[in-house]
Amino acid sequence: MSTQYMKAADFSRAALTFYEKTLLTTSRSLLTYAQFGEKFPMKDKSGKTINFARYADLSAATTELGEAITPVGSKILKSEITATLRQYGDWVGISDVTTMTGFDPEITIAAEKLGRQQGLTLDTVLRNELMQGTNEVFANSKTSRETIKDKIQKADFQKIHRFLRSNDVPMITKMIDPSTGIATQPVPAAYIAIGHTDMITDLEDLEASGGFVPVHKYASSRGVFEGEVGTLAGIRFILTSNAPITYAAGDTPSSGIQASVNASKTDVYSTIIFGEGAFAEVPLNKGNSGIIIKAKGAKDTMDTSDPLNQRSTVGQVTSAFAIAA
Repeated sequence: MSTQYMKAADFSRAALTFYEKTLLTTSRSLLTYAQFGEKFPMKDKSGKTINFARYADLSAATTELGEAITPVGSKILKSEITATLRQYGDWVGISDVTTMTGFDPEITIAAEKLGRQQGLTLDTVLRNELMQGTNEVFANSKTSRETIKDKIQKADFQKIHRFLRSNDVPMITKMIDPSTGIATQPVPAAYIAIGHTDMITDLEDLEASGGFVPVHKYASSRGVFEGEVGTLAGIRFILTSNAPITYAAGDTPSSGIQASVNASKTDVYSTIIFGEGAFAEVPLNKGNSGIIIKAKGAKDTMDTSDPLNQRSTVGQVTSAFAIAA
């Protein structure tokens, strides 16, 4: 049997394009948080850091202008924000013989699974960055995480909405096209809340009494975000199983509230609520994401880790940054 050492360059262009598309398409479908971030594509050979600026608003110009008198003018205050590029990746082994000329089913499965892993990784990194925020509101007017024991109420979200509006936080008015990861389209203005899928029953309980409007009752399905379930108090809710939970971190649950598994305390679900420009990230595309395919062959005599040349590997690597502005 005549075989040879195979690497990514040995695969047909069509096959590699297919595997790359499989990886990216699967990964993008899991980017719940990233669909709301400001996009800063990284250029080739641009280094490991990226700098961008946040500009403060100008105050109202209430001084009346005098005839032929030029006002002193104002200065736009700018704050610099720097983010460092970080790499993430993983690989899996494949024991079957790898096909270079066609679409190998084992590589396709590996690309799909690695794509899911890549999407979950980037989503988790971004979620953890957003969780560093210091403005907190606790359910049912509680003052700390340890005292939480009740369900969320409409008043909780009204309080958050009022806080964001009073601090001039702009609402989200556009959405990212999931097919490109960059292009946008307009949507009705609202703040965004990303929470756990377990929240759905609590939100549905507020439909009759609290004014929650489920997504299927929207006047139009145009502009609905991926994972969106409805709106309440000017906030649109996106649910994902990757939202943070702190188990048994609350107080003894109130009547009707289920305690944490094997504990007498309440599980605390964190919901991240924000407006436009809250954070930035590198969009996922071919420039910062890659699939690496390696297959052993009989001529590969230097590597003794696989003496019978029985295994191939498929890996994924991506460069990304996430920073809460």
